[in-house]
Amino acid sequence: MTAAAPLRKGWCPGALRPMPAKDGLLVRLRVSGGVLSADATRRLAQAGRDHGNGLFDLSSRANLQMRGVSERSLPLLTKILDDLGLLDQDAAAEAIRNVLASPLAGLDAPIDVRPIAQSLAAALVREMELHRLPGKFGFLINDGGALSLAHVPADVRFDYSTERGAFAVRVGGSTREAAFLCDCAPGDIVVIALRLAQAFLRLGSSMREPPRRMRELVAECGALSVAEAAGLRLTPAPEPEPLAEPCPIGLTRLGRERSCFGVGAPFGRLDVAMLETISRAAAIFGQGEIRLTPWRAILLPFVDAGRDKALQAHFEAENFIIDRANPRLAVAACGGAPACERGSTPTHDDGLALAPVARRLQGKGVALHVSGCAKGCARQAATPYTLVANAGRYDLVLDATPSDASAAQGLSFAEARSMLEAIALKRESGRELELS
Repeated sequence: MTAAAPLRKGWCPGALRPMPAKDGLLVRLRVSGGVLSADATRRLAQAGRDHGNGLFDLSSRANLQMRGVSERSLPLLTKILDDLGLLDQDAAAEAIRNVLASPLAGLDAPIDVRPIAQSLAAALVREMELHRLPGKFGFLINDGGALSLAHVPADVRFDYSTERGAFAVRVGGSTREAAFLCDCAPGDIVVIALRLAQAFLRLGSSMREPPRRMRELVAECGALSVAEAAGLRLTPAPEPEPLAEPCPIGLTRLGRERSCFGVGAPFGRLDVAMLETISRAAAIFGQGEIRLTPWRAILLPFVDAGRDKALQAHFEAENFIIDRANPRLAVAACGGAPACERGSTPTHDDGLALAPVARRLQGKGVALHVSGCAKGCARQAATPYTLVANAGRYDLVLDATPSDASAAQGLSFAEARSMLEAIALKRESGRELELS
């Protein structure tokens, strides 16, 4: 048994297969293309009020999760979701449809990846053999637009390069971490994705403990073996394109005539009032469309750039993040205690308290991940600093994921905060802090 094995309790929840948590059932909606209408969003808010505890989470895969649903309310909620077209034919089809596409697909990039993503999702549902894939196994199609998915990890990813006019096929992580296999044309994405998934199952079945993610298979077998098993010819990797992690908050101009406006939900948490605010904004300022993102933010496309101030005022009444300088954007945190069975620390409260020092640790992007356990549900990617809850205290992990080795263990919240403040102070003075 590996060290990760004890963490495999539970499953990735869905709408047809909810998962119990301390605050009730988790009902995760895999929203096709991450697109919701204003009306559907309003009706989901009402459903959360009537059949849940009024709280929702935005996941790192651009899904929307309803919290606190009771067994008694579940049949009524299921009927509402079915009416909204948010249910699959069965739980297996729902689980396999794990395809993330660029949140601004069709709006700002030289290629529209929406039809490709839809075709891939449909093909995954049809291929019954692939329903054996692990629940978190995911596919990603990045169109190379303004809000790049380069920093979002995936098991099988396709990143469009305008320079080469092709998609880079990579496996096992973010663009920087994943192994490059080859380039492919847009029309080949679905076939190659299916072949790589089949190769994962075939090669993984011969391992002593079948892998849960593609990066584990690549580490064991090598990229060449994976490519050959999928019928691909491994080619030299292109020069990496340095890309900063995008910030979807505020106004993003998409050419001269199009703009979108993004708002963040602190740690991905939304309540009913916030969802209703988003629904009203989409109807008033946009064209009734809402797009979910993997950055715990929501986009309103087709807005008038001249109404930027009015949009900010609309969202200021609720707990949204509307300023790119907001320190809460420097922290990722899962639900933690008391919502999660595994969580032993109040990760949201602790993350909020640590936000100012987190921004000092790194000027842009996510600098700190506060994780309720070693599973790291809030963020799959490596983070400069990670606090992993352990029996009510924290372990500190540097430049890695929550499941990696820690640099300091058994810290109280006060001790963890003091250590991070000392690191920030040393960083600001241009010196390094030695951890002992």
